[in-house]
Amino acid sequence: MLRPSTAAAITLAAAEGIRPVLCTGRRFRRAKPVADLLGIDAPIVCNSGAIVKDPFENRTLWRADFDGPLLAEVLKMFHENQEHVVSFSDGEAHDFLVEQCNTGRPLFDDYVEQNRENAGVVPGWTRLVTSNETNQAHFHLCAIGTRPAMLDFERVLLDRLGGRITTFVQKSLNYAGTMCEILRHDASKWTAVLHLAKLWGIDAEEICAVGDDMNDLPMIAGAGLGVAMGHAPDAVKAVADMITDDHDNDGVSRLIHQVLLR
Repeated sequence: MLRPSTAAAITLAAAEGIRPVLCTGRRFRRAKPVADLLGIDAPIVCNSGAIVKDPFENRTLWRADFDGPLLAEVLKMFHENQEHVVSFSDGEAHDFLVEQCNTGRPLFDDYVEQNRENAGVVPGWTRLVTSNETNQAHFHLCAIGTRPAMLDFERVLLDRLGGRITTFVQKSLNYAGTMCEILRHDASKWTAVLHLAKLWGIDAEEICAVGDDMNDLPMIAGAGLGVAMGHAPDAVKAVADMITDDHDNDGVSRLIHQVLLR
């Protein structure tokens, strides 16, 4: 839920010369309405930092595609560990690919069912990828299950591919399952923000990054001022320069009024 106080504070910050950027784990179709409500006039960092989109022309400004060999290795590990895969898409036809809708895995199926109108169901697409029979770009893969299962899968991935991938295990309140997200090793919200900062001539020390989940860790750790929301996990709070209030107590608004505009 977007609090009116948050939108008002961001509008004020923009009027005072701060350039707000929305950085989210959401895909572009889900992120753009939030950016519109916030009145943000800037590219959107989506998919946990794997892609940067221009919301006005629907152009892709940056995307961290997996190369063929790495993609094949990651998909092989999905199969070996009997995990179903979601691959997010950069196109208007659908937001993500899956091989089937009803897998018999309730937590995975819950995600697909809630987003069915934006799902591309392509039986056998992972086999086409591993046999180099498709040219579609893949930049953000996801498994969905219980939190223990996703943490186990993350450990398996990192044991074999550590240094070549970035992973985040986190849960959205919108879905029953926990997600294990897999990106290219150099992809993160912070990487994407730095891409924009370079275009705008802004130094990393001039950036304030605010977040509340594991995919915010690199951004909060790298920014000149890294801020964790009050409801963030302890691991996120541990790397932050400061902790603001939680969402229900106007954490973003308080940060803007009490710190950034003082």
